[in-house]
Amino acid sequence: MSNLLPQPNSNALPAQIPETFTRAEGKELSKLQNREVARGLVAGTRVQAAGMVAALGMQTTAMLGREATFQADGDPVAMNRLNHIVDTYAMVVGHEVNGFRS
Repeated sequence: MSNLLPQPNSNALPAQIPETFTRAEGKELSKLQNREVARGLVAGTRVQAAGMVAALGMQTTAMLGREATFQADGDPVAMNRLNHIVDTYAMVVGHEVNGFRS
């Protein structure tokens, strides 16, 4: 995956410090810019991880639901019991996805 923003040590992006800034102001600006880039990288990673957990959770929940239908073989009592297990699993998945909220 390519970088959306060039790395600070690359020559692709010239320093974005206005000429009117003092050296101290320039250092502070660079520090604040780096903090925002880091925050963006963390947020992007969190979104990717949440997406992977959600995708896997949806796939496995659907798989378990189909398996419950197969195993119940038309027995409504068994279907209720098996659906309870699937629903409990879906709640665990939902809890994990919610854990990515910041």
